[in-house]
Amino acid sequence: MAFKSRLQYIVFFLLISLYSFQGFSAVPFIKFSERTYNKLNEHPWQFYFEKTYQEVKENTSLVPVEINIPGNWADEGFPRTGYGTYVFKFTHNQLLDSRLSLKLYTIACSHQLFVNGKLLRETGIFSIDANHAKPDFHPYLISFEVETDTVEIAIQVSNFQYRNGGLWFTPSIGLPQIMEISDNRNSIVEAFLFGSLFLLFSYFLSFYYTKTSDKTSLYFALTCLFAAIRIGSTGEILLRQISIGFPWEVIVKLEYISLVLMLLFGFLYLRCLFPRDFNSSIFKGIQVIQIAACFLFLFLPVFYASFAIPYYLIFCGLLLAYMLNLVVKINLVKRPYAMEVGLATFLVIVAGVNDIFYSQAVIKTFYAMPLGILIYAIIQAMVITRLFSNTFTKVELLSNELLNINKNQQEIIEKRTAELNQNTVALEQSNQIKDKVFSIIAHDLRAPIKSLSTVLAWVAEDDLTYEELKKSLSNISKNVDTLNLTLENLLQWSRSQLNGVKSEPELIDIRRPIQEMMDLFKIQLGEKSLVLKYDNSQRHAVFIDKHHLNLLFRNLLSNAIKFSHAGSAIEIVAKDISNNQTLIEIIDSGIGMNQEALDKVFSSTDHYSTYGTKNERGTGLGLLLCKEYIENGGGKIWIESKEGKGTKISFVLPNISE
Repeated sequence: MAFKSRLQYIVFFLLISLYSFQGFSAVPFIKFSERTYNKLNEHPWQFYFEKTYQEVKENTSLVPVEINIPGNWADEGFPRTGYGTYVFKFTHNQLLDSRLSLKLYTIACSHQLFVNGKLLRETGIFSIDANHAKPDFHPYLISFEVETDTVEIAIQVSNFQYRNGGLWFTPSIGLPQIMEISDNRNSIVEAFLFGSLFLLFSYFLSFYYTKTSDKTSLYFALTCLFAAIRIGSTGEILLRQISIGFPWEVIVKLEYISLVLMLLFGFLYLRCLFPRDFNSSIFKGIQVIQIAACFLFLFLPVFYASFAIPYYLIFCGLLLAYMLNLVVKINLVKRPYAMEVGLATFLVIVAGVNDIFYSQAVIKTFYAMPLGILIYAIIQAMVITRLFSNTFTKVELLSNELLNINKNQQEIIEKRTAELNQNTVALEQSNQIKDKVFSIIAHDLRAPIKSLSTVLAWVAEDDLTYEELKKSLSNISKNVDTLNLTLENLLQWSRSQLNGVKSEPELIDIRRPIQEMMDLFKIQLGEKSLVLKYDNSQRHAVFIDKHHLNLLFRNLLSNAIKFSHAGSAIEIVAKDISNNQTLIEIIDSGIGMNQEALDKVFSSTDHYSTYGTKNERGTGLGLLLCKEYIENGGGKIWIESKEGKGTKISFVLPNISE
C-alpha cells in the first residue's frame, strides 16, 4: 500500500507540473504562423562537396547538387568524411532593415554559418584538413540584420570524426520574438523532462534504501537516471549548457551509453516485477549484448563507434519486439502492476528508441520523449479503470463484430463470387496461352528440329560427302540460330503472360547494344549482302531494362534482315524528339506487309507469321514481345509498311528516369 500511495503522489506531482507548464507555454505558442516561422526545407539546398563558401563565391561556374535536408551527404553518394558547403536563398516578405533569427540544431561535425556573405557563428573548428578540424555539437539561435528582401544562408560543414556528415535537422527561421519563444519553450520542455526524470530517480533510489532486498525500485531509478542523461545529451543538449563544458566526445558517448543502460536497467526492472514471464536464455543474451555494446561505445573512438549505431538500432528494434511480446503476455495473465508499470515503461522506451532513430535521420517523426512522459503519468491514474472496463470492451467488440458479419453476409458472398469469376477469366487466359504455345511448337519448332534430325541421321549413316556435310552444317547453324531466338521469344512471352512483365530499368546509351546486334548478325548480313547503316556519332539514351532492350533490337533487326532483299540496305535512325523522349526507327526496303498483316502482328490471340526472302521462318511472337516491353517501359511502337516497298518500325522510349 505504501508503494501505491507514493506512486499516486508522483502522478499528482507530474500532472500538476505539466498543467502549470502548459499554462505558461500555450499562449505565445499559438502566435506562430507560416509567415513568421518557417523550416528551411520547402526547396532543396544547393550543395558543393569539397568546396568552401569562399570558393563558391569566387567561382560562379561551379555547379551545385540539389540536396534535401535533413539528411546526410553520404545518402547522396558523397564520401562519408570531408567537407562541403550548403547554400539556401530565399525572399522574405518582412519590411526592409528588420531582424530575423535562425535556429540551427545539431550539425555533423563542425561548421561556419554565413548570412549574406558574413560569418556569424562557428561551432567547433571548421577545416578542410582532418588534422585541424575540431567537432562540436551545439544548437543555437542567432539573430541578424536583414538589409534586402533576399537572404542567402550558407553553412560550410566539415566532418572527419563521425559516420555521416551534414545537416541532420532542418534549420528554422522567423522573427526574433517568435523564435526566442519557441527556443525557450523547447529548452524549458527538455529541462522539465530532465528534472522530472531526475526527481523520479531520486525518489525511487531513496525508496530502495528502505527495502534493499527488493531491487525493483533501484533498477527503475537507474532507468530514469539514464533516460534523463539521454534527454540531456540530445535535442537542445542541456549538458552542453552546464558550466562544466563537456567535450564533444563525452557528449556523444553519453548519448550512446545512456541509451544502452536505459534499456538494460529497464529490462532488469521488468524482470524483477515479472520473473516468471522472462525466458532466462534470451534475457542472458540481452544482458551480454547490452554490456558488450556499453564497453564498445565507451572505449572505441566516436568515429568507429558511430558505425556500430545502425546495427545497435536494429538490435533495439528486436528488443522492442520482445518487449511488446512481454507486455502482451503479462497483461494476458493479469500480473500485478502489469498495466501500470509494464506498459508505461514500454511506452517510454518506445519514445526513446524513436528519438534515437530521429536523431540519426533514419525516420522523419519528432522527439517523442515529452509524449512518453505524459503518457507515463496518465496511465498510472487510469489503469484501475481500464482493468475493470477491458472485459466489457471485449464483449462489446465481439458483439459488434457479429452484427457486422450478419449485415455484410451478402457482401461476402458477392466478393467470393467476384473472386471465382476472376479466377475463371484467369483460367481462360491461361488456356489461350497454352493453345498458342502448342500452336507455335507444332508449326514453327517442329520443322527446324526435323531437318536437324534428318541431317544427323545422314551423318550417322555416312550418306553425305564432305561438301554436302559442310553445306548441311551451314543450314543447321541457321536453323539453330532461328530456333534459339524462337525459344527465347516463346519463353519470355509465356512468362510475361503468366507473371506480368518484370523489369529493372536503367539509363542506357543505345550505341552499345546496337553495335552488339550488328556483330551478332554479321554473318546473316553478309549472306544477303545487306548494308546496315547507323550513325553512332551522336549519343542517344533510353530508360529501359537492358535485357528487354537487347531482345527488342535482336527481334527487330532479325525481322529486317529476314524480309530484306539481297543487296539492299537497312537503316537505324535515332533522335531525341523532346526533352524526355527518344525516337528509334528501323527501316528496310524489303517485301513489306499488307493491311491485314499489320492488323495481326500485335495481336495476342491471332497467330501470324510469314516467310522471309530466303524462306526464313518466325513465330510471330517477336513484335508482340517488343510491344509489351516498350509499353511496359512507358513508350509506344508503330509500323508503317507497304507491300513490296519495305517497312519502317518506329518506337519511342523515355530517356530520363522518372
